[in-house]
Amino acid sequence: MNDMAPDGMSDWRALRARAAASPIVEDDAWLIVDLRSNVGSARWWRGAATLCGAGLLLGAMSLPMTRPLPQSPPSLPEGQQAEELAAAGISEARTGSQVGMRMAAGPMVEPLRAVPERPYRELVATLGKGDRLEAGLKRAGVTARDARAADAAVRSVASAPLPAGTRVNVRLGATRIDGSRPIEAMSLMARQDLKVELERREDRFIVRTASIAIRSAPQRIRGRSDGGLYWSLRAAGATPRIAADYLKAIGERVDVGALGHGALFDLVFEQRQSEGGERMPGPLLYAAISPSDGEPLSLLKWPVAGKRQWIDTEGLDGQADEGMVWPVAAPITSNYGMRRHPILRYMRMHGGLDFGARKGTPVVAAADGQVALAGWNGGHGRRVKIAHEGGVVTSYSHLSGIAVPAGSRVRRGEVIGYVGSSGLSTGPHLHYEISVGGRRVDPRSVNMVRRAPLSGPALEALKKRQREYLALAPMRVAATSAPTA
Repeated sequence: MNDMAPDGMSDWRALRARAAASPIVEDDAWLIVDLRSNVGSARWWRGAATLCGAGLLLGAMSLPMTRPLPQSPPSLPEGQQAEELAAAGISEARTGSQVGMRMAAGPMVEPLRAVPERPYRELVATLGKGDRLEAGLKRAGVTARDARAADAAVRSVASAPLPAGTRVNVRLGATRIDGSRPIEAMSLMARQDLKVELERREDRFIVRTASIAIRSAPQRIRGRSDGGLYWSLRAAGATPRIAADYLKAIGERVDVGALGHGALFDLVFEQRQSEGGERMPGPLLYAAISPSDGEPLSLLKWPVAGKRQWIDTEGLDGQADEGMVWPVAAPITSNYGMRRHPILRYMRMHGGLDFGARKGTPVVAAADGQVALAGWNGGHGRRVKIAHEGGVVTSYSHLSGIAVPAGSRVRRGEVIGYVGSSGLSTGPHLHYEISVGGRRVDPRSVNMVRRAPLSGPALEALKKRQREYLALAPMRVAATSAPTA
C-alpha cells in the first residue's frame, strides 16, 4: 500500500506539515486567522467576515454573463382560423370577436349552383298624416299598379280616409320576370270597428271585411285649472286630442288665455273599447267652463238640421222674448273696429263681425223685419239687408246663396241665406253688420238673445241628455304629475 501513489488525505497531511514548519510572517498574520481557536474574539470575527466577503465575491464572479435568447411575438390568427375563433367567441373582444358568425364549411357541405329565391316577402307599411293608402304602399316597396289597385279595393268598403298611424300588413309573392313582386295578401284596420283583408285571385283582389264589436260609454272629467288649462286637463285624465278638442270648443266663445286660476272645467267624451280590449277616446260630447270671475259656459254637441253642432245650454229654461239672435252658430273670427284689411293690406274700419263657418251653413235673421236688399252688392258679394223697427238695419254679406226675396217679411230665426265667400273675401265666412239711424254700431253692444235652434221635443231631449251627462261620476286619476304630451 505504501508503494501506491499518495491519495488526497496524504497530500493534505504533507501540506500541513510544511505549513507548520514554515513560520508565518508577521505582516501576513492579520489576514490568516484560525477559526478553530479563540472563538468569539475580535480576531475571530474579523476572520469570519473576511471569509464571507471572499465567498460572496467568488460567487458573484461565477454567475454566467448571458442574455435570454430573443423570441418573436406570437402572431394573431388570420384567415379562416380567425373567423372560426371569432364565431366561437374565443378571441378577445378587443381583437374583434363576433359571436354568432357562421363556421367554415365542412366536408359534408355541398355548394349550391344558385341561391334559391325566397317564395314571399312580408312587410309593414305605416301611413303618415294626410297619407293615402296608395302612397304608403309605394313608399314601402309595392309597385305603383298594385298600390293603386289595393287603394281602390279598400276605398270600396271604407270610404272614410284612413287615419294617420294605420299599419298595413302586406305579403308579396314570388318575383316576376320584370323583377317586381305582386301583392299576394294584405290586411289593415280601416277603422277601430272594421278590419279589411285583401287576397289576390289572378289579376284582381278579393276583399273581405270583418266587423269588430265596439262598446262605447260616456266618460266624464272634472277638475280645477291650476295655471295652464291644457295641463290641468291632462292631469285630470284627458288625452291630448280630447284636451285640444275641449279648448277649441270653448275657445270659440271665451278667451282661454284670460282664464285664471280656479276655473272649473267639466267635459264628457265617448270612451270606446274593442273586443280585444283596445281603448280609444271618441268624440267630445259636452264642454263646460266656470271662470272664477266670469259667466259660466256649457256646450253640448247635438244634431241640428242633420248636422252635429255645439249648442249653448245656458239659459235654455228662460229665453227672452225680445232682442236679437246671432245670425249663425259659428265662432267670431274678426271683431268690430280698426284692422288691417286681409286683401287691401292697409288699415281701415271693420264695421261689423266676421263669423268663420263652412260654406252652406244656414244664416238666420237676427230679428223680425222686412228684406230691404237681396242680391249682389259689389265687394259684399251676395248680400241681404233687413230693416227692423226703430231704424235698425242688419246686413249679411259674402253669402253663397240667398233664400228670401227683396220686400218679403221675415221672422227672427228664419233662414235668409247660406255662408259663402262671394265678393271681396278670402274664404267662407259671414260678415254681419248692424246700423242704427244709418250709423254702424258694434253688434256686441246690441241686446242679444241666447237662443238654441231647437224647440219642443228636440229641446226636451237635449235637456235630458245634459242631465244624464251631469249625473255621471267623474273618472278618478292617480295623484301624479301632469302627463307628458
